[in-house]
Amino acid sequence: MKRILNIGLAVVALLLGSCNKYMDIVPDNIAELEQAFSMRAMAERYLFTCYSYIPRGNDLQRNPALLSGDEFWLNSMSNYSQSDYPNWYIAMGAQNTNSPLLNYWDGNNQGGSSDDHIRLWRGIRDCNIFLENIYNVRDMDEMEIKRWAAEVTFLKAYFHYYLLRMYGPIPIVEENTAVFEDPNNVNFERQSIDEVFAYIVSKIDGAMPDLMVDVMQPVQENGRVTQIVAKAMKAEILVTAASPLFNGNSDYVSYTNADNQPLFNAALSMEKWQAAATACREAIETAQAAGKSLYKWIPPTTMITRPQQSTIHQMSIRQAVTERSNNPESLWVNNRSTANQSHQGHAYMPRSIDPARITNQQTGGFMAPTINIALAFYSKNGVPIEEDYTYNYAGRFELRTVPLGSSPYQYDLIPGHTTVGMHFDREDRFYGSLSFDGGRYFMNNHTDDILAYAINARPGGNAAATNSPTRYSGTGYTPKKLVSYFNVIGDGQAFSTYTYPYVMMRLGNLYLLYAEALNEVNGPSAEIFQYLDALRERSGLRGVIESWSDYSINPNKPNSQEGLREIIHRERTIELAFESQRFWDLRRWKTAQEVLNTPIYGWDIRQNTAQTYYRRVVMFTRTFTQRDYFWPISINELRRNDKLLQSPLW
Repeated sequence: MKRILNIGLAVVALLLGSCNKYMDIVPDNIAELEQAFSMRAMAERYLFTCYSYIPRGNDLQRNPALLSGDEFWLNSMSNYSQSDYPNWYIAMGAQNTNSPLLNYWDGNNQGGSSDDHIRLWRGIRDCNIFLENIYNVRDMDEMEIKRWAAEVTFLKAYFHYYLLRMYGPIPIVEENTAVFEDPNNVNFERQSIDEVFAYIVSKIDGAMPDLMVDVMQPVQENGRVTQIVAKAMKAEILVTAASPLFNGNSDYVSYTNADNQPLFNAALSMEKWQAAATACREAIETAQAAGKSLYKWIPPTTMITRPQQSTIHQMSIRQAVTERSNNPESLWVNNRSTANQSHQGHAYMPRSIDPARITNQQTGGFMAPTINIALAFYSKNGVPIEEDYTYNYAGRFELRTVPLGSSPYQYDLIPGHTTVGMHFDREDRFYGSLSFDGGRYFMNNHTDDILAYAINARPGGNAAATNSPTRYSGTGYTPKKLVSYFNVIGDGQAFSTYTYPYVMMRLGNLYLLYAEALNEVNGPSAEIFQYLDALRERSGLRGVIESWSDYSINPNKPNSQEGLREIIHRERTIELAFESQRFWDLRRWKTAQEVLNTPIYGWDIRQNTAQTYYRRVVMFTRTFTQRDYFWPISINELRRNDKLLQSPLW
């Protein structure tokens, strides 16, 4: 059936020269294994080692979905090298086969060079060791052993999935190879996309009965794999398998194995979309039965007056991501990847509470959302600004001054401040997700939402590029959505951070996956709008049908499968902005060649006047080709294993 891939310690590679540095032989050290699984406490350490290989989504250097797409761009004055931010250099077209950037296959170039827990093949190896030995632990009952084994089985499946998204067809690692295996059996081949997806799903299904439905002790067990986690991730995996990159993709018909069997199935299968829809529904039902729901912010009793409804909407989307406790929307989090002071400092725009003071050296975010993404958010009427016939789209780059005194804008924009037209009359997810010149920043220490920090990003202001040689936004935006409102900023180095774990899956994401799958199966339906509208209602928008009917120049768009597909894609871009989803979405939809071959825009941030500051500047002109859908494998690895194919078109 499948070639057995063998992963282990580099020392044995000296015995078998053709083996990969990180895909070699597991040491046959019986004494060490017996010690590791001699008692529950030791086995639990090994269990947590298996968890430690989950890629850390809050790692700005190593998460490809943060800087390799079009949501963020770094400033050009910081002299970041490829070794600092290889994912950003991937966005600039520097990926290569000699020394691949963010190399999760070999564990190099921030794919694990300084942290073994990023090397996914090693993680799969350790999962196999755990599964081979966990039943030898003497002081554990059978139910707990089965539960731990199920968790690790899921992790092994998830690591395969992560590699599959990056590299396309990959080898399947069902078990480790014995130490004295014939070298010819150590070399391995890629398996077809359909085989790998089927293997991943079968492993998750097999693990499901022995998993707990939800964590029973949230403080101690948050982040552990449960049935909710397994079903939610199975839903994502099946939606990915059904998407155009992997379903009916004829671009790689010549990409075949040694037996001339195609590794991509060029025939479109609607059954894959039906399986995805079924999995999404089951995941939602399980999550909701366990009490999961969309996060809705409740204002603290310390506020002098009840905040504006718009503030509640904005805080709901922020807290859906940054609330670490009692968050009913979180389905799976990675507690080993927390948004700490460094991460949130990269995203936090103001450097003082006073618009005219520059004091704190830990803030001044350089994670800079692009104008491209800022334009993607809806108007206040819940439709794209280019479709809203009441919105002055032609004047989106023209200057406007916020009215003085009380006005509908005073909670989101600074009265009397001159800013750009596209900052007016946008939906609350825009103001909850982005910080910008002339905007406001509501935090926990504010007893009235009108007292929120005023952001001045022009020279001399509290968020200006001139405040630091490196810590500034190169585009004029920072991701407010990624900053906890419980943080407290002070002078000098004082930045008290409310850390939160990286959210692997939340219920809102699952709603959107379900809507997408249902639309692909049968086109528009009431059930699709039910889930889309639940997210929109949380953000203060009316339903899709009503909004498009009343405000769009294309009022019938939601009534066609193609039109609704476009709406669902846009909803994912907005709702999940800056959450490491868009990068993978553009790939699986096979739209990256269209979307990413456009210039990256920012504002002329070092200019003093509004007229000069608000000039669009081309930050970079990207080139995304068909081969960029998948990571290349290093030339050295191909030399070690003559049965391993290079990734398509590399």
